[in-house]
Amino acid sequence: MKKLLALTLLFGLLSGNSFARERSPFTNIDFGLFLGWGNFIKVENWELFDEDKTHFLVEVNGKGYKEIIKEAKALYGSKWKCRMAEHFVETMADLGVTVGETVDLKLYLFDRGHEVIEVKDVPVTEENLLDIQFETSFCN
Repeated sequence: MKKLLALTLLFGLLSGNSFARERSPFTNIDFGLFLGWGNFIKVENWELFDEDKTHFLVEVNGKGYKEIIKEAKALYGSKWKCRMAEHFVETMADLGVTVGETVDLKLYLFDRGHEVIEVKDVPVTEENLLDIQFETSFCN
């Protein structure tokens, strides 16, 4: 039985299909601080979000961004941005949020009026993660 498990794990690693493959609902992500508001997470998804508006993350599957940031900082220290950007699924699981093939997001639209929208069933894909890895360098 142990040999079968070892072969299964080895095959998964060699084929690139690990059991917890990394994916993201975003095509770009950034982090910052607004005086009087606190930390923020700015996100993009070029296929689903209006590219003419700035989107700030409010919730992921019902968990608020302030909790996400606070818990990620406590768990990962200075690596929290890397974890959120390039290890989203695993990080959210560590924070108690299950992320499947899709995720429900609440976003704050900053441009041309202030509006909070809910975007349901956002695909969480490896292609999105590749876009983030191309666009950012939080893990370097």
